[in-house]
Amino acid sequence: MKKTIYKLLIFAAAIVFSTSCGEEYLELELKGVTVFNAEDIDTEEEAYEVLLAAYDMLQVKYWYGWGSYYLLANMPSDDAVPVGGGTSDRPEYWELHEFTFTPQNTAVSNFWQRNYFGIYRANLVINEIAYQSDLFKAEALFLRAYYYFELARAFGDAAFYTNNLDPSAKPGNTDRSIIYDQCVTDLLAAIPALPTKDQQGADEFSRASKGAAQALLGKVYLYQGNNAAAADVLDQVINSGAYDLAADYNSIWQPTGEFGIGSVFEINYTTFHHGDFWGNGRENEGNIDVQLTGPRETAVGEFDDGWGFDMIDSSLVDLWDAQGDTVRKYGTGFGPEYFKENLTLDPADDLNDNGFPDDKEKEGWTGWYQRKRGTYPAYNGTIEPDVSWGNNERMIRFADVLLMAAEAHNKNGNDATALQYVNRVRARANLGNLSSSGNQLLQDIKTERRMELGMEGHRYYDLIRWGDAPAVLGTRGFVEGKHEVFPIPATEIGLTSLTQNANY
Repeated sequence: MKKTIYKLLIFAAAIVFSTSCGEEYLELELKGVTVFNAEDIDTEEEAYEVLLAAYDMLQVKYWYGWGSYYLLANMPSDDAVPVGGGTSDRPEYWELHEFTFTPQNTAVSNFWQRNYFGIYRANLVINEIAYQSDLFKAEALFLRAYYYFELARAFGDAAFYTNNLDPSAKPGNTDRSIIYDQCVTDLLAAIPALPTKDQQGADEFSRASKGAAQALLGKVYLYQGNNAAAADVLDQVINSGAYDLAADYNSIWQPTGEFGIGSVFEINYTTFHHGDFWGNGRENEGNIDVQLTGPRETAVGEFDDGWGFDMIDSSLVDLWDAQGDTVRKYGTGFGPEYFKENLTLDPADDLNDNGFPDDKEKEGWTGWYQRKRGTYPAYNGTIEPDVSWGNNERMIRFADVLLMAAEAHNKNGNDATALQYVNRVRARANLGNLSSSGNQLLQDIKTERRMELGMEGHRYYDLIRWGDAPAVLGTRGFVEGKHEVFPIPATEIGLTSLTQNANY
């Protein structure tokens, strides 16, 4: 049963601080509660609540804006098109897609906030609260590593500290390599104290595990270019016996697929709702990305309606077709055929060539919606349906671990193991074994990552770390020497000692 560990706690409101990395960022914002004193947190129950507050920032939180860590990663890639209600609808996502974003982009600034909120709270558990627990500290180290990894790969040389700063502090830029090194240090410290997945109870699967920390460590190593270390730690996850590929690709994103055999780490969401979404700051525990990505104003077949963002780019559909990959094509999305079979239309409606009513056509329309954040009624609550989607985000899947390990082994000169891992992923998709080697195998692994992990927010960062982004995204506006990182939010410049990233 799903456990709501990401609730907003009464005392945690005292931990919430404003958005800047300088004086505003670190100023505690009190909301009618007693001042939070870390030294007063001296019981296990109280310490656990502080830890929950650190986990809480994994979710997309709409009381600090409409920023989505997933859409931020997916919109600049060649996997997706914003669509929605057109280019005037959520312009921050269209700016990301068209590479016209600036330091004023709200999705970028909200992503920055989310991660520093999380780091602040994790630091409380690691350094400040009176009650000390090896397990809680290990979980907080995992979370701090996760948040800093997200910042380093997105922004490059970001603000960095391991002890929470005085409100008067004005941090500057820290070299990304130092931040990655700290992620490694934190994860290596966390791993020995974390339980394996089979040591966790069903209500603890949304908490960090040894396998999750090892998988994240392997990912950090890949970004550092330390392929030997990446291969070693990812092999440990693969050989642990705790994970496997789910037999049915499509089942992964169904309610019954949460925390399944292929799940290494998930961000937990529930249908729990604090109040009026539209009137009180949008405090909720649901996954708003699901509402954003559902078929626009059109309930069809097994899906409720949504707002029509994040449609699948036709180039990804074409890739699946070229490779004969029907399993992952239809496991990731649904298109014109599905609508023709499942949508009841007024006979007077004029249909376009894709089988949709003409009035559904919007800028960037591709005809393909995604299933991976499917608006399945079984996921939805009833109080505020728009924000009560309980779909978890599958952040690290076993297939991703296999493909990262395949890449690391290939780059480390071990093509035999690389082929074993990539062919294991292909077998589930009913595709034949690869037999390539060297650079051709690397290209095949890149293709496999896109087909397997499409619409999961990996593609853009993959293209950047491979150095492929200028060639793949140049016609869309990607500028080499600029768009490898996002701009530091304008709200941070001037309030801190941070300098803006190049060419912004």
